[in-house]
Amino acid sequence: MNTTDLTNFYQLAEQVNFKSLLNCYCREFSNWSRYEGLPKYDQTLADFMQTIDHSSFLRFDFSTIGREVFAPLTYFSESGVHSFSFPVVLRNIETGEFREINPMEFTELVAANSLGEYPDMDAVPTQKRMENSIENLALYLEHYKNSDQTANNPEQTFIEAEQSLILGHSVHPLPKSREGFSKDELLQYSPETGGKFPLHFFLIHPENVIEKSAEDYLMTAYLRKEISKYANENAKELLDFYSQYKVVPTHPWEANYLLDLPEVKEMQSKQLLFSLGQFGPSYTATSSVRTVYNAESEWMYKFSLHVKITNSFRVNYLHELNRGYDAAKLMKTDWGKGIENDYPQIQLITDPAYIAVSYNDKVIDGFSTSVRQNPFHGANAKKNVSMVASLCQDGILGETPRIVNIINEAAKRQDTTVTETALSWFKQYLNITITPLVGVFNEYGFGSEFHQQNMLVEFDENLFPAKLYFRDNQGYFFRQGKVEELERLIPDFGKDSRSFIAEKRIIDFWGYYLLVNHLFGVVNILGKNRLADETVLLNLLYEALKKEEDSDTTGLVSHFTNSAKLVVKGNLLTSLNNMDEASAPRTNPAVYRAYPNPLNKHFFSKKLINPKENTTVFSRFFEKENVTITLRPVDIDRDLEMLHQWFHREHALKIWQMNWPIRELEAYYRMLIPGDHSHSYIGEANGVPTFNIEIYWASRDVVGEYYEVLPSDYGTHLFIAPTDPKQKYVSPVTQSMMDFVLAEQKVGKMVGEGSVDSIASMMNKAHVGFKIEKVIEMPHKKANLNFCYREWYWAKFPAAKEFQNNAVSAPQV
Repeated sequence: MNTTDLTNFYQLAEQVNFKSLLNCYCREFSNWSRYEGLPKYDQTLADFMQTIDHSSFLRFDFSTIGREVFAPLTYFSESGVHSFSFPVVLRNIETGEFREINPMEFTELVAANSLGEYPDMDAVPTQKRMENSIENLALYLEHYKNSDQTANNPEQTFIEAEQSLILGHSVHPLPKSREGFSKDELLQYSPETGGKFPLHFFLIHPENVIEKSAEDYLMTAYLRKEISKYANENAKELLDFYSQYKVVPTHPWEANYLLDLPEVKEMQSKQLLFSLGQFGPSYTATSSVRTVYNAESEWMYKFSLHVKITNSFRVNYLHELNRGYDAAKLMKTDWGKGIENDYPQIQLITDPAYIAVSYNDKVIDGFSTSVRQNPFHGANAKKNVSMVASLCQDGILGETPRIVNIINEAAKRQDTTVTETALSWFKQYLNITITPLVGVFNEYGFGSEFHQQNMLVEFDENLFPAKLYFRDNQGYFFRQGKVEELERLIPDFGKDSRSFIAEKRIIDFWGYYLLVNHLFGVVNILGKNRLADETVLLNLLYEALKKEEDSDTTGLVSHFTNSAKLVVKGNLLTSLNNMDEASAPRTNPAVYRAYPNPLNKHFFSKKLINPKENTTVFSRFFEKENVTITLRPVDIDRDLEMLHQWFHREHALKIWQMNWPIRELEAYYRMLIPGDHSHSYIGEANGVPTFNIEIYWASRDVVGEYYEVLPSDYGTHLFIAPTDPKQKYVSPVTQSMMDFVLAEQKVGKMVGEGSVDSIASMMNKAHVGFKIEKVIEMPHKKANLNFCYREWYWAKFPAAKEFQNNAVSAPQV
């Protein structure tokens, strides 16, 4: 956080929110790149970099509206949640002027740049909610600073962990937006401040109350008995006189909202409803704000709350309430007992009962309440249990993040190194996650919104993950293929809860909630705190999934391990389009985007795409032509002017179309070289630079949109600079390109997409074994999509199979 004043809470809050906003943008858009190094031909950018003494950035390309943004990068994440420092700056491309911008201004840029795709987009509501989020976070930071609260102890109780998510989710543009609460109400009702309050109770005519319970009793009866111990004299009189009326609990804030509604006033006037007031044991907010907890109660209450949390009023809908009831009933059958026996490392926390109120045949949704099991009451209140979101949180106000303290303490308790502990810890995390979840999906048809806030981890005495809990039945789903089986257990199961979802859709949900939101979040927090390398962690996750592939009959595992893209929810776009995802359950309530699958990194070749600088990576002597062909990575300082001259040659203009100004070409390479999409090489013939090769990872390239790309597909572009045939060495050059790429065992096949206008290029490709698959219409050209496998190349050049590259290069790690 540079040298930011740790008492300037608004500035700190703004920076936290800005980081979340930038990460949202990176997830939902593709017009950004890493930018590395001090430019030679862009003096204003060089001056800015030297001013802040930083030369690594993410560049956001808003050139369609004449702007570009540079955000100082302090950690680039393979799993997708990056770390930034400040200032973030905007450059006017026309004037070259730089100036610092804030998150509201960045949001305005995003909206302006996206109007072509989303013509109804309006930045103003999002900016207002963002301002609210920043102000609220500033309040929470100040409260945290001045309280004795700690958020990073290795051991925390359930409620301590619930109330420690001070910074909010790292990939939401409005992590602390709560429109509707005053400052005093924020302090009273927010989990971040740990406020405690009694519930507000109503007494309502039984004909106006809708309730179900999978327990042996109705919750209204349970509550009547409970509150009679605490009721004041007036409430007791009402309870005694209206003995058939039902007790309905509400959040105190919502009670005031309800008492202002015309229909509630009308019910009061008809004596169908009485407000009993606030009394009884104190409850406190869990991370969701509207779900409340008391350490002695066996139930938690998930209330409706007409406060806009992030971008939605948080209201329980009847089908959601029925979903909890259905799931709880199912858990009492052999289905639920089977899960408990087969997978004791997981526990489904159910919402077995609900209460709702209707008047004139219309549900008054402010009363709708889901009643949830509380496994963490009594003696269990002290268990070291944490929601995953608090594990994935950065350090607060300069403190060490909790995950670091957990791994360090675990290393001490087991007398192992921190790195060994982090890897073992993550493997154990996968053991209690992947096998049981893939198993219950296959055998029992069960899925869920397994995101960071819905999943709780219980730790053993060594602070290793021992058990997972899944909460929030409103996000419980079942495969369409299990309808008949579950209806045999419970007739009409799912009829009122919309619980069944088509396999393809539920697999997409899993890809977002379990992988992107949850497991990649754990990978990220371990990686950016240097506890373990993210690439290693992603490989462990990939291997854990692959172990389940043979037993998976649904296509879930294959989708995760082979797909180039996953589906993710666009929190930023959803907000900018002013979509209320919680209050629009019957329509498409959110924007979803395609997201490059980090598990593809299992097939990523550092050797090809991130080679060691200033090394010769390939060398081969061709006796017939008496030429030694070598390859080395492009060195911008050494090669830029030469490449600029090459791309302005006549034969380069039509096909390569890189005859840009040298400043633009330099920017291209400063963004290409640090990335994971492609890399550029200079080829030399007998020590003389004569050709340029770009090797690209097809699953990250535009060509991957035109066929069923595999993560092991790699492609090449080849440009030979000389026009004199004696200096071209076309066959040795092309063979060298093939030798270098196909020597990498992570490469499954090579891909080409040469322009149909380039007959020579296609003939050259055919010469080494490429075969045309089809013609494709790309945005910038009509191309021949062509493939080549090793066997096809070796059939053309048998000697290549025996060739061993003797180039000396540093080992790739």
